[in-house]
Amino acid sequence: MLRCDIEECAQLAAQSFADYEYFTTYFPDEGQRFDFLRRAILSEYRTTFGRAHFFVARRGGAIVAVAQIFPPDYRKPSTLRYLTHGWCRVLALPDQKAVNAWSKMDESAAAYCHAMMGGGTWYLSSLTVSATQRGQGIGAAMLKDCVVQHVRRNGGTRLCLFTNSERNLRFYQRSGFRIVDEKTFAYGSQEIGSWSLARKI
Repeated sequence: MLRCDIEECAQLAAQSFADYEYFTTYFPDEGQRFDFLRRAILSEYRTTFGRAHFFVARRGGAIVAVAQIFPPDYRKPSTLRYLTHGWCRVLALPDQKAVNAWSKMDESAAAYCHAMMGGGTWYLSSLTVSATQRGQGIGAAMLKDCVVQHVRRNGGTRLCLFTNSERNLRFYQRSGFRIVDEKTFAYGSQEIGSWSLARKI
C-alpha cells in the first residue's frame, strides 16, 4: 500500500466491516457505525503506516482488498501519535460510551496475539476484501501469496490473528490456523465470541 492509497483502503475496510457483529453490537445504528468505522480505520492506517506492513489487491485498477500485518518487533504507537493521526475525530463522535466499550473490547480481544508476538511471530491485524468481491478467492490468495510468503521471506515462523466472526473463523481454520484462545464479550443484551488463532509458517 502506498501512502496515497490510505484513504481508499480505509473506505474499503469501513464498508466491508459494516455488517460484522464486532461493530454492529456496539454501534447498532448504521450511520453511526459507518462514521465510527471510517474515522477509526483511517486513524489506524495513518498511525501505523511505515510501521505495519500493508498489502493491497487490485482489480481493474481499483483496490479490492487490503491486509495489515505487524512484525515481531512492532510496538504500539503512543496515544499522542494516534491523536495526531485522526483518533481525535473518533473522540468527537457523540456516543463515547460505545466508543470506549468497543476500544476496551478490542484491546482485550487482541491481547493474546500481542502477547504471542516476538521471536518469529507476526500478527495479522486485518485482512479485508471488498463486500462486492467476496467469494472469489481474493482473501485466500492474499493470505497465501502475500501475507504468508512475506512473513516467511522475513524469517517469520508463526502468524497469529483474532476474529469475532464465525464465518472468518471457518475461513482461517481452512487456511491452517488453529484456535489458541477463546473469549466472549457482552455489551448491553448482546454477546459476541472472539477467537485467537495461530499457524506455523
